[in-house]
Amino acid sequence: MPFASRGSVKIHYTDTGGPGPAVVLGHGLFMDQAMFAPQIEALAPDYRIIAIDSRGHGETEDDDTPFSYWDLARDAWAVVDELGLDRVVVGGVGHGGFTALRMALLAQPRVDGLIVVGCSATAMTAQRRAGYQEVLAQWTSSATPSPTIRMVGSLMVGGTVEEQQPWRDKWGAADRERIRLAGECLVNRDTVLELLGEIRCPALVLRGLADQAISAEQVEELASALGNPVPVHTIAGAAMTPSLTHPGEVNALLRGFLAGMPR
Repeated sequence: MPFASRGSVKIHYTDTGGPGPAVVLGHGLFMDQAMFAPQIEALAPDYRIIAIDSRGHGETEDDDTPFSYWDLARDAWAVVDELGLDRVVVGGVGHGGFTALRMALLAQPRVDGLIVVGCSATAMTAQRRAGYQEVLAQWTSSATPSPTIRMVGSLMVGGTVEEQQPWRDKWGAADRERIRLAGECLVNRDTVLELLGEIRCPALVLRGLADQAISAEQVEELASALGNPVPVHTIAGAAMTPSLTHPGEVNALLRGFLAGMPR
């Protein structure tokens, strides 16, 4: 399996390869790079899709020290550097979208485009933080996590039980303690809203209509604050991961966006 190293962290990624423009994708909290299978199937080989396992997820190995989204952005750039790529499109869903924003802020000349799904640019409110901390405590410490797993499946994946089941099975068999620091990263994230005007590359902003984590107003705020403001595309019937549950609509938007970018 391919890994890139940054200090004591070994970042796992998948890479379709090929000569097409490179697109780096980051997954949502609780998920892993496998959630982008529909995008890989639809967009490769026209585009080179690089999907990364964030710290605390998938096959990535970290050193069990706290980290921020700025650290995750630098991890992702370490993968890009490992592959010898100069310029890429950066994107992500939720947790991965927070990372993609900071990737663009850290190295704007290297970013050809930005894709964010279900993402805001602001810190979490105290009320929302308390709710997430309660869920994360149940996730990491419960000896019988089935109710929490069902709740997370409904929130993250949405759709039908059949669509959620592969992820429920994966979570049930996983070491759920691994998510602890990633959860802290999420609830303690900083605000970057005032910095978004510096991001002037083409952007695509999406949100699932049934997303209960990020409001329509927060996504509109992000899209309007970019250096080149863009409209928000809303995916009816989708929750936090429309790229997984509504791949046809999302992939069409991705392909149109990528095809329209300057070469």
